[in-house]
Amino acid sequence: MNNLIINLFYNCTILTVDKNDSKAEAMAIFKDKIIAIGELIEVRNEIDTFKENFKRDSNKNIRLIEKNLDGACIVPGFIDSHLHAVMAIYFKTQVNLVLVKGYSELEAILNSEDSIREENEWIFGYNLMEQRFEDPGEHYFPDRYKLDEMCPNRPVIILRYDGHICSVNSIALEKIGITKDNAKEFTPDSGEIQLDAEGNPTGVFTEGATSYALENIAIPSSERFMEAAKKFTYELATFGITTCGVIIQIGETGIAGKIGSVELPFIKYILKEGVIEQDFVFYLATYKPKKINQVKRSFSKLFGEDDKYTIGGLKLWADGSFGASTSYMFEPFTDSPEGKTGFMILEKDKLYELFNESYKLGFPIACHAIGDQANRIVVDVFRDVINENKKNKLLRCRIEHASLINEKTLADAADLCLIFVSQPSFINSEYTWLEERLGPERIKYVYPFRSIIDSGIILAGASDAPIESPSVLDAFQACVTRNGFVPEQSISISEALRMFTYNGAYSLGQETIKGSLEKGKLADFVILDHNIMTQPIDKLRELKIIATYHRGKQIFPLD
Repeated sequence: MNNLIINLFYNCTILTVDKNDSKAEAMAIFKDKIIAIGELIEVRNEIDTFKENFKRDSNKNIRLIEKNLDGACIVPGFIDSHLHAVMAIYFKTQVNLVLVKGYSELEAILNSEDSIREENEWIFGYNLMEQRFEDPGEHYFPDRYKLDEMCPNRPVIILRYDGHICSVNSIALEKIGITKDNAKEFTPDSGEIQLDAEGNPTGVFTEGATSYALENIAIPSSERFMEAAKKFTYELATFGITTCGVIIQIGETGIAGKIGSVELPFIKYILKEGVIEQDFVFYLATYKPKKINQVKRSFSKLFGEDDKYTIGGLKLWADGSFGASTSYMFEPFTDSPEGKTGFMILEKDKLYELFNESYKLGFPIACHAIGDQANRIVVDVFRDVINENKKNKLLRCRIEHASLINEKTLADAADLCLIFVSQPSFINSEYTWLEERLGPERIKYVYPFRSIIDSGIILAGASDAPIESPSVLDAFQACVTRNGFVPEQSISISEALRMFTYNGAYSLGQETIKGSLEKGKLADFVILDHNIMTQPIDKLRELKIIATYHRGKQIFPLD
């Protein structure tokens, strides 16, 4: 009987994000659905009709609770279309270096960790961004020799904020077993083991080679991991997030090391325990697309046909990142004396093989591409696969990041109806150094949100957490102001809102049940203290989230 409540929200501005960007002044929800939305008098009439019909059909009464929002603003629940849930949860048990502003601070943190850890326990620090260091002379990623100066007697792994490069000290390198004699033998096609002029490993690993280091990180207890999961899901709720596209490694792909090998059982455990409040749509990283069917069947056994936890498709990586200088470029990085152009993690033929197999199985593909040449290759492979499968249903395939993309590649992607999933908060982290790395001409095409939308491509928003904070309001700020970085690529507040609502739902194949506030859709919504459309564009991140509702349940703040 406690479920027989209609909640009426009124005295507010409701931005529905429907096809007409309609506004409403009241909304009623029953259990997990929206039952009425529009003008207050119309909503009250619909409530009365709903109550009468319910009474007739069930012989039960429904109680009405009215919530006067005093001029607040309701928007659809935010959708983060691309994050790494298990990594984000794991990182909450380790050392966050996001605020480090120089090597003296890093040394102090390592010394503190060294003093409190058990013997032989490794130190794992993540989120280091050397370009943020206050001294420009320290804008370099640490190698084994630098780490040895700070912490020589305990194994140390430092992961850069983008997750595409890591370094270890000498004692860690010795335990890993990479030496001058075997470094070239162990270097994978999908990554680098960096060597000095004498051929000695520097302790720096990029892309696929990072797994040699990361497979040594400690796995926390299930109790500690569960507590971190609770913190993670609540953090998402504080940011207004109700649905996530989640990348899960289920095989030999990617750079997650030991964590990657246990992501699937960990996520199943967390979901079975009922800890996670948000809906998850999983994109599975594997070189064996047939495994996706196996995982899909196992999810059906665990969760039935519930659309809260579903399988979205295949996830692959084409190249690396700007920060690690491993994104695949047509021309060398501007600040690279060696003329580096990055590299492909998977070559074109292999991408085609995996794309085609997944497409024939009916699973959409989400492929990471950062550099301009990588994006060109990925679009070409999508074209070949879509042409090969013209008789099959057109699947909603995605390019993750699409960070640097020229006009011709953009136009071809639009013709193929590809979806782009981009991370606006990358701009917040990278705008101060991208021109030095890419040069003044190429940055015109970096995170080109205005051009993407104008081309007709559906652009969805994401954080890539734990790479960036899942704060959607910070992402809105980046979309609209771009911190002055290539301002002609700015978009409007309404376009940014659509990125993280309807377009996010569309990218996950769920726009019929969420992403906009319409009668019959899930009651996923966020209450903001002010109307986002009238908020000064330089103060978007100062909006306050009063409450987050997921499927009709208030998940922030907790009662």
